[in-house]
Amino acid sequence: MNTVNQTFNWSRFTAALRKEIVESKRGLMFTLIGIYGVLTLIMILGNLICIRPAILAEILAEKVPQTTVAMIFSLVVMVSASMAFKGLKTKASRTSLLTSPSSTLEKFLVNVLIYVVGIFVAFFACAQLSDLTRIAVLWWFRSEEFMVPGPMNFLTSLTTAGHMYDSMLPNSAQYLKISMWVGVLASAGLYLLGSVIWPRLSLLKTFAAVYALEFCLFIIVIPVFIFFADSMVFLNWIADFFTQGTFGICLLVWAALLVLVTFGLAWYLFKRKDVISLKWWK
Repeated sequence: MNTVNQTFNWSRFTAALRKEIVESKRGLMFTLIGIYGVLTLIMILGNLICIRPAILAEILAEKVPQTTVAMIFSLVVMVSASMAFKGLKTKASRTSLLTSPSSTLEKFLVNVLIYVVGIFVAFFACAQLSDLTRIAVLWWFRSEEFMVPGPMNFLTSLTTAGHMYDSMLPNSAQYLKISMWVGVLASAGLYLLGSVIWPRLSLLKTFAAVYALEFCLFIIVIPVFIFFADSMVFLNWIADFFTQGTFGICLLVWAALLVLVTFGLAWYLFKRKDVISLKWWK
């Protein structure tokens, strides 16, 4: 078991943070360049299909880019979180990580700060820069037939993507928009936990585990719906659950609990890691 102390010292924390950034700077740099390049390409290609005066021009110019960025953001967060504890992959890297002079708490917070909090900030910075690049590249080709929308605020991407709930589930819409942000953080927690449990091929293993669990829940829930399909009381309860706002509240509470559980469990299991064994149950 890891015997490093669990205290927190700001000087040690900043030193550990600098160490991780310096050692991983090439990977971090290539990741940011990749995010910027993909977003720039998508935004330029997306703008090229915005033809005035088509009735869909405004939607294509605003709704689609925001929704697309939100989807890419969710994917990037999962990939980044799954890379957080790549230092546990080999015995040599575990020795370097676990025996460094910082405490286990400081090591954990460093990885959370870089690969979870950091990617939140870096992604939207790249998105805004990509949007400005789109304008710079296409501005000279604008005309009455070809529109080049001005700068967009991608910090509202998840909220904009959630506007579809305004008409579908008006009483739950506000809760669902908030739960989308909390849900992304919960997703980061899941893949952060996966990075601690399975440092090797963490993304694939966590993805498989999450969807295996969802499939099992699906198998359990479907017979319940079939069994109560003829019950008007049950059907009315389901209708009220989705239309009266209860669904949005429950989803938000579930996402918040998932954040607490996944980050807490990731921290607990990371404390138990040692140089010799990767087994999470030890």
